[in-house]
Amino acid sequence: MMTQELDDEPLSLVIVKNDEQVIAGSQSGALYTWNWNTWSDYSKWIGHPNSVDALCKLDEDTICTGGSDGLLRLITVSPQQQFEGILGDHGEDFPIEKMAVGFDEKYLASCGHDLHLRFWNIEFLYENTKRKQQETATSGVNKQETNEPNTVSSPIRINKFDPKDEKLDSLLKSNAEWSKAVTEADPNFFKKLAQIQEPKILWVGCADSRVPANQLVQLAPGEVFVHRNIANVVCHSDLNCLSVLQYAVDVLKVEHVIVCGHSNCGGVAAAMGSGQYGLIDNWLRNIKDVYRFYEKELDEIKDSKERLSRLIEFNAIHSAQNVCRSTIVQNAWHRGQKLTVHAWVYDLENGLVKRLEFSHKDPAKLPSIYACQPL
Repeated sequence: MMTQELDDEPLSLVIVKNDEQVIAGSQSGALYTWNWNTWSDYSKWIGHPNSVDALCKLDEDTICTGGSDGLLRLITVSPQQQFEGILGDHGEDFPIEKMAVGFDEKYLASCGHDLHLRFWNIEFLYENTKRKQQETATSGVNKQETNEPNTVSSPIRINKFDPKDEKLDSLLKSNAEWSKAVTEADPNFFKKLAQIQEPKILWVGCADSRVPANQLVQLAPGEVFVHRNIANVVCHSDLNCLSVLQYAVDVLKVEHVIVCGHSNCGGVAAAMGSGQYGLIDNWLRNIKDVYRFYEKELDEIKDSKERLSRLIEFNAIHSAQNVCRSTIVQNAWHRGQKLTVHAWVYDLENGLVKRLEFSHKDPAKLPSIYACQPL
């Protein structure tokens, strides 16, 4: 027996749903799923920016994927495959080779190319199940056991706004339905969310309506602190952005700052031209300066679309560099605070985020002219 030939290379394998489903991780980062008795058909979920080198079953509806980028990702496979969060990080240069869960479901072990065996506490994933088991044992009532990760993600719904809805009733209705669905999944979700926010990520992105941060990375409310502006610009004179950065780093203690650009960015495209647009011309000047820094390489690109795409990448990297050059981030590093700054770009045509060649967490790598002495 054999499946049909794929246009991708399978690298890892796991069996879930009481032996009814087989999931394979692939070179492209997609997950392929077969039902045990129907090998001729499969579903494909494009959910990873890098290859999926290892898979580990956490329960019948939940798996952990180990990527070539060193990240351990929590994925629910039922009722649909969905990214729930990061369980661990070996570092981007250390692909994950193998993972296993201890018999007591307390730790997830993983090993990669960094020559270390690492252990990640995952007890929180099984709290609901163990609590229900205890309740069953106490009450003596036989209940069907379920393994639910202690995580709630926003249900994915793609609605179209009706311009005739002048009172915005449809938005309020959708909100009520969303609130009900989340509450049914976790009755205490909003109560806990109202008490405190503890995001580990600051997202600096474009204000473009097609680039919603939480939805792109499939994280629930409370997981991402967000700042957006035209063309995801970070500059030393923008007190709005710097105030967000300071609050995120000094108060929330985020561990990652992601500057994410996107394809076909209108702000970057406008900065490449010579037209006047009003007040925003002053803002676009920041992107024109980025063009000047990389003028030689950009001018050698003859295709205008390719040149725009490259400037979009340079703009995201330059803004990420400015994050690192801020005294806010440098002081955090000097205090020994865990903080990494990343530059990404999102492709509108396929929905995938790509990591750019920029990731910093060491003040020693800053150009000396921007380096600040510790307070």
